[in-house]
Amino acid sequence: MATIKQVASKAGVSVSTVSRYITHKGYVSAEAEVKIKKAIQDLNYSPNISAQSLKSKKSNLVGLLLPDISNPFFPMLAKGVEEFLREKGYQLVLGNVNEDREIIKSYLQFLVQSNAAGVITTVDFKEEFPEFDLPAVTVDRVGKKSEFGVFSDNSQGGLLAAKAAVEAGAQQIAVVRGPLTTDNTNERFSSSIAYLNQAAVNYQVFQSRSYDFSEIQAEAEKLFRKQKTLDTIILPSDVHAVAYMQGIHRMNKRIPEDIQLIGYDDILMSKYVYPALSTIHQPAYEMGHEAAQLIYKLANHQPIDQKQIKLKVSYVERDSTRKNKGELK
Repeated sequence: MATIKQVASKAGVSVSTVSRYITHKGYVSAEAEVKIKKAIQDLNYSPNISAQSLKSKKSNLVGLLLPDISNPFFPMLAKGVEEFLREKGYQLVLGNVNEDREIIKSYLQFLVQSNAAGVITTVDFKEEFPEFDLPAVTVDRVGKKSEFGVFSDNSQGGLLAAKAAVEAGAQQIAVVRGPLTTDNTNERFSSSIAYLNQAAVNYQVFQSRSYDFSEIQAEAEKLFRKQKTLDTIILPSDVHAVAYMQGIHRMNKRIPEDIQLIGYDDILMSKYVYPALSTIHQPAYEMGHEAAQLIYKLANHQPIDQKQIKLKVSYVERDSTRKNKGELK
């Protein structure tokens, strides 16, 4: 097994420089980082993280707690987090918390006991669990009390969805509101409603209580039984849109000729369903990447210029709407 001295010798730097690189403490030049990284790979060197943790009171573990990893939006976000942290020598602990406070608490306990460098989560836990003293960044579902957060422009996204519906000639619109527990979907909803009111078009509001596909399907069937004249539906996520799309197909109605659909997120699936889904693009990978950079700076006591990072969204028109307007920004 290779030693830290062998890594230093191969990289042509001192042992202390290699140590600073591994523990992320102190300055290491970009040139030295490249040499050390190559030496570690060539020698297949594995730092003793447990020993480093005991010595430095901080391990190279970072937690990523997500509400539901089966939701297709989150894997791309996780990829952005993992790729940045791996480049910096960190290991990711992925937690599927399923919106359950007890699961969140158990992961936080594990991360604290492991001397983790920090945690990235969709839930700001500081108010509910103040006993867990961890550097934390909230991602996607960033609330007003979150000190450090990365999110997309939800207000603009809601406006773009409503604008796309109106410009596509919608006459009878259903706006499906996402679960009330998430601030981001509430922002999108409020912005959509404000635009539709200003445009003076007919719309109705329907409440969704879940991101679970089968539960959304049941909600869609209930809506279609009650409403026979809808010609456009604005959805809070692409998962919702795909579930509604299946319901429309079962009714032998055409998309977009009879009913138009506008989703939200631009998950990979949205390109491949039939017809391809018009949707609001969220930069999931960039969101994860920015959150990872922020937690890295927090863990290493580096200057932070921007505590709250808001990323742009855009409307991507495909085949589930009638107009071909390209991309709205």
